[in-house]
Amino acid sequence: MEIFGVDKVSYTYKDGRKALDAVSLGVTAGESLTIIGTNGSGKSTLLYLLDGLLAPESGKITAFGSPLGKGSTEFRRKVSLLFQNPQVQLFSLSVWDELRFGPLQLGLRGEEVEKRASDILRLLGIESLKDRGPWNLSGGEMKKVAIGACLSTNPDVILLDEPTTGLDPRSQVEVIDLIIALRKKGKTIITATHDLGIIEDISDRTVVLGEDHRVMLEETPWEVLRNNGALLKANLIHTHAHRHSWYVHEHSHSGIHEHEHLPELIGPEDMSKGPVQKGDMQTMSGEKTDMERLRILLEHWMEHNQEHADTYLQWAEKARISGDAGLSGMLREIAVETKKMNALFEKAKKALGGEKN
Repeated sequence: MEIFGVDKVSYTYKDGRKALDAVSLGVTAGESLTIIGTNGSGKSTLLYLLDGLLAPESGKITAFGSPLGKGSTEFRRKVSLLFQNPQVQLFSLSVWDELRFGPLQLGLRGEEVEKRASDILRLLGIESLKDRGPWNLSGGEMKKVAIGACLSTNPDVILLDEPTTGLDPRSQVEVIDLIIALRKKGKTIITATHDLGIIEDISDRTVVLGEDHRVMLEETPWEVLRNNGALLKANLIHTHAHRHSWYVHEHSHSGIHEHEHLPELIGPEDMSKGPVQKGDMQTMSGEKTDMERLRILLEHWMEHNQEHADTYLQWAEKARISGDAGLSGMLREIAVETKKMNALFEKAKKALGGEKN
């Protein structure tokens, strides 16, 4: 089932700033899509259009098979938007009231509202914030409360605008784990971000918006991260970072929090989607096995190993000139040891080649 259909949609703000130019894409039920692009490329605007907060200047958007107009109560139950800046989203006198607001607007009452709010507090680990005013929270705490407010209506579709921005590393991991858990439950998730390090963990497909506000590329996260040319053109990486951008951010979320209150909060468990379990050979994008990835990584490491050794030698010479003979000697030793890695890389590559046969 198609959740959203976006057909040649354009939007220009009143001050003349172009936000989107003839953008087309589709989103199916249960899919997790990431939209990446540099600041100003139109990511947030696209989410606002999907949420019905803005109307297209041209083109059309369908939601759940019907033209998207002003959001009805049913639409608001199904779709929830997390703003990039939680300060524009939170307005109640306490965190508890924020978490109760959405369910109350949907007509829920009494114990059901209290239960949902309590589940959200436990789910996000923010019980201690219950009676505090949102204005009196840190940026990370406000972000968690805003996420909780989105989840409190138990939406089918979750639109996330830069969900990890402003969070400390531990909180970022918690949010990523939560997105993965929501995927596992069959939620449809659309995330706008310029953080390349998270897209392979949280999504099945990635759309790249260029600085011309058009769709530049639409591929699996793995293929997008490998396309240095497109990422450079979209201004998402720079000329040095591109050498490592497609693998340096890889991190494991295999120790995903089980979120014991999540099934009760968001509905029946759907095991048809979700994160890769330990030992699985297939990646979440379904495109590369671990061994295929390793083979590519080895080739990349071999390619740049000599370059790294040369860099160490250059800095060793600078240290010598500056009079620090001890540091110079250590850097030269590092360069020698680095060059020795080439033989090991070759052995590993041959082992993989033999395994492939």
